[in-house]
Amino acid sequence: MLDLRNFALRLAWRPARAGISAVAEALFPEGVGDAPDWKSTRLVARTRDYLEELPPAQRRLLLLVYASVELSGGWGRWPARRFSRLSVGEREATLRRWRSSRIRPRSIVADVVKAHMTMMYMSHPDVLAHIGMYNTCARPHDALVVSVRPDALK
Repeated sequence: MLDLRNFALRLAWRPARAGISAVAEALFPEGVGDAPDWKSTRLVARTRDYLEELPPAQRRLLLLVYASVELSGGWGRWPARRFSRLSVGEREATLRRWRSSRIRPRSIVADVVKAHMTMMYMSHPDVLAHIGMYNTCARPHDALVVSVRPDALK
């Protein structure tokens, strides 16, 4: 469980959790080809587990990034809404627009959430199997489960 003793963290956790879910659904939606989606990869739960493992300073930074995405999702729209209240298509378009923005803080935040969510998504065994990743030797001490094909390089 996340240590939410700090008032700022407790205040940021609810919008950060909504932001994580909204970004995950926008980047890896359901029903797109046969690739695993955000729900089947348990992206939100795994992100929370990852945040628990981070040192406090980095955890705070990521929580604040996702909270800011959630709370600023409706900027430039009327009526202004939270990011999670936008449709999946609107969220995807918003992230694309933010990433190409000339306003550097906005593009940096969008790049951070895209990179972080992609890292979390690509670390799931189903995704690795979908892209055809394999090792040529067993790595029993590695927490990441990857299929082994010892004769692949012959």
